This record gives sequence, C-alpha cells and structure tokens, in this order.
Amino acid sequence: MLTSVGGLNRKLTLVLLLVSVLTSTLLLLLFYNNYQMQLQKERSQASRQVNMLLQASLENAMLKRDLPGLQEILDRLGAQQGVVDVAVLNPDGEVRFSAEQKGLGVLFEPALAKLCPNCDGDLRQAEATTHFLTEPDGRKILRSVHPVRNRAACKSCHGTVEDNPVNGIFVVDYDAASITEKARSGLLGLVAAGLAVLLSAVLSMWWFMRRNVIAPVKHLAEVSEALSQGDLAARAELIGKDEFSGLGERFNTMASRLQNSLDQLLEKETYLQALIDAIPDGIRVIDESFSVVNANHAYRQLLKLSPDKSVNQPCYRMSHNRDAPCPPTLITCTVYELLGQGKTSIKTMQDFTASDGSHERVQVFAAPLNVELNGKQRHFVVESIRDLMRDILFSQEQKLSALGQLAAGVGHEIRNPLSSIRLALKSTLHKLEEDKLDAVQIGKYLHLVDGEIDKCIDITERLLKLSALSGEHLQLVDVNKAIEETASLLRYEGEQLGIDLELDLDVTQPRVLAAESDIRMLILNLIQNAHHAMLNSGKLKIESRLSDGEVSISFTDNGVGIAAEHKAYIFDPFFSHRADGVHGTGLGLTICQSIVQRHKGRIEVEDVLPKGATFKVILPEAGNSGENQDETGKPSE
Repeated sequence: MLTSVGGLNRKLTLVLLLVSVLTSTLLLLLFYNNYQMQLQKERSQASRQVNMLLQASLENAMLKRDLPGLQEILDRLGAQQGVVDVAVLNPDGEVRFSAEQKGLGVLFEPALAKLCPNCDGDLRQAEATTHFLTEPDGRKILRSVHPVRNRAACKSCHGTVEDNPVNGIFVVDYDAASITEKARSGLLGLVAAGLAVLLSAVLSMWWFMRRNVIAPVKHLAEVSEALSQGDLAARAELIGKDEFSGLGERFNTMASRLQNSLDQLLEKETYLQALIDAIPDGIRVIDESFSVVNANHAYRQLLKLSPDKSVNQPCYRMSHNRDAPCPPTLITCTVYELLGQGKTSIKTMQDFTASDGSHERVQVFAAPLNVELNGKQRHFVVESIRDLMRDILFSQEQKLSALGQLAAGVGHEIRNPLSSIRLALKSTLHKLEEDKLDAVQIGKYLHLVDGEIDKCIDITERLLKLSALSGEHLQLVDVNKAIEETASLLRYEGEQLGIDLELDLDVTQPRVLAAESDIRMLILNLIQNAHHAMLNSGKLKIESRLSDGEVSISFTDNGVGIAAEHKAYIFDPFFSHRADGVHGTGLGLTICQSIVQRHKGRIEVEDVLPKGATFKVILPEAGNSGENQDETGKPSE
C-alpha cells in the first residue's frame, strides 16, 4: 500500500514536469515566431516611415536637380548601422543612384521578380513591400521597396502619370541578423524567465499536491495497513475541510463501525463459548472432514485436553487415539451415520481414550447441523457426550448425602430407646445375680424393653416409608402423621443448628390420596430447604390445614429469604443458593415440584417480612382427588 503511494508521488511529479515542459516548449515556439514577426512588422513599419522621409528628400532633390545632394543623402543613409545598401532604380531596374555609387548603370540584382514579387517584373506596377530574403553569400537581409510615384511636377522629365505611373524604385536593404539576434536574445531571456516560472510552478504544484493529496493518501494508506494488521484502534487524523478530511471522517466512521461489529462478534462468540461451557455434558462439533471445530469445557475435562488441543484436530485421534477414521463396522461413527447415511439422530455407547491413556465410558447423543457459511452449505455433527461414571458417582453422592443428613437424627432417635433398654437389662441382670428375683419388677423392666423396642421399630418403619418406591396404587395418607414422623427424623439436625421447630397441625386430621413415600420425601426436602436458609439459629413453623376440599402444608422460616432475581430459578434442576454458602445438589425443590405436580397439586412461594420465606404445598383432599375409591379408601380397580 505504501509503495503504491510512493509510486503515485513519482508519477505525479513526472507528469507535472512533462506537461510543464511540453506546454512551455510550445508556448516558447509560438512566442518566438510571434515575436520575430512582430519585430519584422515593427522594423518594416519603421523602414516605411524612414523611406517615406527619404523619398520626400530624394524627390525634393530630384525636382531641384540637386544630384550631388541626392547622392549625399544616399551615402549618409548607407553609412547608418544596420543598413546594407541603398539604391534608386529607374522603372527598368537600372541602378541610377547608390550608396557610395556602387553598381551605377547596371541592372539591380537579384532579379526584378524578387525585387517586386507581385508586379510580374514590371516595376511600373510596383507596390511598397518589406520582406526577408537571403543573399547568395547566406546573409539574411530585410528589403524595403518603395516606388517613387510620378507627379504632375515631374511630367517634364518623366511624361504623364498615365503613361509612366512610377518614376523609379527606392530600395533599402537592412541587415536582418540584428533582428534575428534580438529575437534570439529575447527568446533566451524568455526561456530563462520561463524556466524560472516553470520551476516555481512545478515546485509549488508539487508541494501543493504532496501536502494536500499525497500526504493524506499516504496517511490513509498507513491507517488502512494498520487496520489490516489487526490494529482496530487506528484512525485517520486529517485536518481541514476539504474532500480528503471528509474522506478521513468517513473512513474513521467505517473503522469504528467495523470495530464495533468485530467487538459484537467477539462478544457473541465469547457468549456462545461460555454458553456451551456451562453445559455439564461434553459438547463437540465435527465437520465433514472429521475435524473438531468447537468443544466445551466438559469435553476438554473428560479427555484431559488443553484448549488449544481440543479443536482443529481429528475426532478419531482425540477420542479414540487413532490415526485414521474409525471403521463404521467396529465403532458407531456419528459422522458416517448422520452425514453419510442420512440419519436424523443417533445414540450410542462408546469407550473414549483420554490424552493420558485412561479410558472413559460415555454415552453419545448426536444430531446433524446444516448451515450456510460464506454462501456455501456446510454440514456438521453435534455430539452431546455424557460421562457415565460421573453420573454413577453423582447418584451415589446424592444417596450418601441424604443418608448422612438423616443418620445423625436417626441415631439420636434410636440412641434413647437403646439406652433405656440397656438400663432395664442391666437392672434385671443385677437382680438375677443377687438372686433377688421380683417377678413384678422384672415384668416392669421387660415391658419397658418391649416399649423401647417398639420405638426403634417405629423409627425403622418411618425410614422404610420414606425410602419406599412410588407405586402405581395410591393410598390414603395421614398428612399430620407424615409431618410428625418425618420431622422427628430431622429433629436432632435442627437442634444442632439451633432451629426451633413448631408444629401447628389441623385437628381434623386431613388426608390425601397419594404415594406415602412421595409425601414424606416432599416434607423431608422442604424441612431441609428451610434448614439451609437459616444460619446458626432460627425458627421453622409447619402448618397443615383443610379448606374447601384442599389440604395445604406450609413451611415458614425466618431465614435469609429468596432474592428477587433467584425466584424464577429456584425450581430449576441444579440451581442452588444456600445461606451457608455450600453448593448443594440443586435437586431438592425440583423433586418437590415434580411430586406435587404428579399428585395434581401446586406449590407456592411467599416472602415473609422482615425476612424469611413460606413454601406452601396444596394438594386435593382425599375425597376430592377425582379417583374412584372403595370402602377401604383405596382406588378401585
């Protein structure tokens, strides 16, 4: 770009010089010819004026027949600088008088036709003329010819005017070299002045063009070069109000729009990359040539790849450690199946080989992607890769987490009955060892042991009811009982967190038609959700109410509450925002919503001022569930 600007500078300078030289040369030639003709015209005019004076003097001398005086005039005229010859001819061309009396009595040379070009050799028809001619010796002269007209006063010697209109011819030859020399010297002066003017004009024009044309173009070229090299902040700085400054402003506007467009593209690209990076499953996009053109963080983490090694590489090399495409007869190749066989989607199980050589068992969901890029239809395959081992570990962690949260409460509930049983047994053994058998006292101890065992059995039954699978057959569930027994499992956890539990249960013993394990799991998750919303201490109130054929269960806490920006997401899977900062599984409320919707109910969330929240579960009362029931309360077949 810059080289072309330099070439433009040289071309402009050469063109200016060439045009200036040609124009100046043409003007000089025209001026020289015009100047020479002007000199000739001026000299001829001066010659005619002088000749007229001389003619008057000669005619006067002739009338007076003062021949010596006439010869003296001619001699003096011939002695003048620049005068070559002076002569008076008779009508036949014979020299009658001459400066220094040269050539008297002979015909004037050269021929009369040259002396009088327009009189056909008859000097009686001669007219006054002035013309340049070249002597045989090469000398250029300016010849002035003036006929001496016959007058009435001359008829005594020359006859009548009608017969002899011309008495003679007065000829004066001037040296034309002086005229040519003057023209040449004038031309040289003009050339010198012209060259000076030309040089000044060329330099001025060159300076003007360089400053107002070449420099702006060069600056725009430099800015364009900077933009092409990736410097999007480059801008043209042209001062003024001319066309180039306007061009610079439009150029800057274009560059700003280009930068904004590129920034938006980068932002969108960053957003899209962040979007697919947020997907927990691995994502990769493969083109027709088996090259991975895009991948997310989960994919890189699964195969232990760095960002620069996860794209622009063959898929078979990254996931299967092969140097050639996978044989479709041995491995289900998604590119072959979707782009080659025209399938709309595919699901397959595969073993991936990570970069460190470890093997990962994955489940691949793939679908084709057809887009138009740069006016050409392109075909891609989008793969969603699920790490099966991660799912297994996640499920196990979920179970361990739930068991861990219940273990402390269950252990506390069972510990007290076991302690009582142990005390009763020790007392019985002590009586036996002392041989102080008291049937009544031992009976009391055994009844105590039996009661405490019932408590342990009751606790295990609660756990069994909580962990039972949801069945297709629904049953009548005592809501108050489900609340009391489930809350008892978490009483110890609440005590450790400093949380006071208050139960306000409807005395009408509301019942719902549902899977009992689902209702207990619903209550468990909502109690734990309230625990997570309170730091160090707090209060949880659980209420049950029966009204208008609906059973409502409310869980009200005085915890941190729910931020307005989070309300839309609290039931979304994997969304977690606990008050203690611990990142939970984010599935508790999702499970609650699923259970409630499955039983044709609804779940509502309300803010509690000044802080806290209420989760209200509303389910149809057993008599209004819409199911046909038999006498036992169970749905009829």
